[in-house]
Amino acid sequence: MNLLKTLIISLVIYTGLNAVFTLIAMFTVPGFHINIMVITNMIFAPIFIFPGAAWSTIGILPLLTSTDFFTDLMLFLNLIVPPLVTVIVASFLGDRKKTVFRAWILTALITCLGYALLLGIGPLLSPNIANVWTAKVAIYGEIGTILIVIIAGIANGLFYGGVAYIITKEGL
Repeated sequence: MNLLKTLIISLVIYTGLNAVFTLIAMFTVPGFHINIMVITNMIFAPIFIFPGAAWSTIGILPLLTSTDFFTDLMLFLNLIVPPLVTVIVASFLGDRKKTVFRAWILTALITCLGYALLLGIGPLLSPNIANVWTAKVAIYGEIGTILIVIIAGIANGLFYGGVAYIITKEGL
């Protein structure tokens, strides 16, 4: 399968799985407010988390010391399952290692740019996104927030792209 088809399929799978986990959170996590901008934010936000943090500091460590195990488990699964399932499916659909690697890198870049755009225009549309933007700007600054989002997308692209490169059917 060529790059464009693999890219489209991986983008649909990644955003679709993030949407599924967002819907699960909507109905199971107490206090989760239903707002279209918050839902859109949650679909793109997992790309902001670096892979190391998703696996360790935000993922496994809170599970070990959790007081609300279900919520922490859902957060961990939301950060791990969508990219892993996406690269596994893309690696079996892609015809060559380079095609799958490039498709996942582009998927990560498209979603991180979508998240950066959402953070940029979101405060005008939703007070919840304005709070997220304000919190990130307080830590990183305005330009730093956009750069961190893009760097996190590149890091996710390289990490999970490497996984896709290794398990491509060409290499198996």
